[in-house]
Amino acid sequence: MKMPGDSAGALAWRVRESFIRYVAVIARGTIAVDGDAVEREPGVYAFPLRRAVQEGDDWRLSFGGSVRFVAHGGLMDVHVLDPEIVVGSDRGVLATRAGKQGLAAIVALEPAAPVDEGTALAWHAIGTQLAPAAVGLFGDAYPAGTDMGSIEIEVALDS
Repeated sequence: MKMPGDSAGALAWRVRESFIRYVAVIARGTIAVDGDAVEREPGVYAFPLRRAVQEGDDWRLSFGGSVRFVAHGGLMDVHVLDPEIVVGSDRGVLATRAGKQGLAAIVALEPAAPVDEGTALAWHAIGTQLAPAAVGLFGDAYPAGTDMGSIEIEVALDS
């Protein structure tokens, strides 16, 4: 993953292609990117790193920006706002801001350890599965455990 300029790092989520097609084409919905997030290529959304903390073997990573998938006149509204990730060798989760409720898990991440690339730590092609609590958020179109695309993360190392 290539980070823009002198960025501290980024999260790039290659969202499940059938979900993108469903929202944009079948349901005639919208996909909107806001804040510091960008669409790097069709279906790949990148969020800049805001904070990285290592807790034992796990990493807690906070990112900025948002992407919103709206379909069926707003009945389906998946808003990935300021995503947060916990990733480690035996677990992982991507969560998003959910109003006054705080963070809500969207997808579980396959266990992953970072690769030291000299100037950055990188996690490549982490698989994701729809979290049970997020099934309704995705309009009950996918059962819990459905592959929701892959995630890549890069965190710059201090020089």
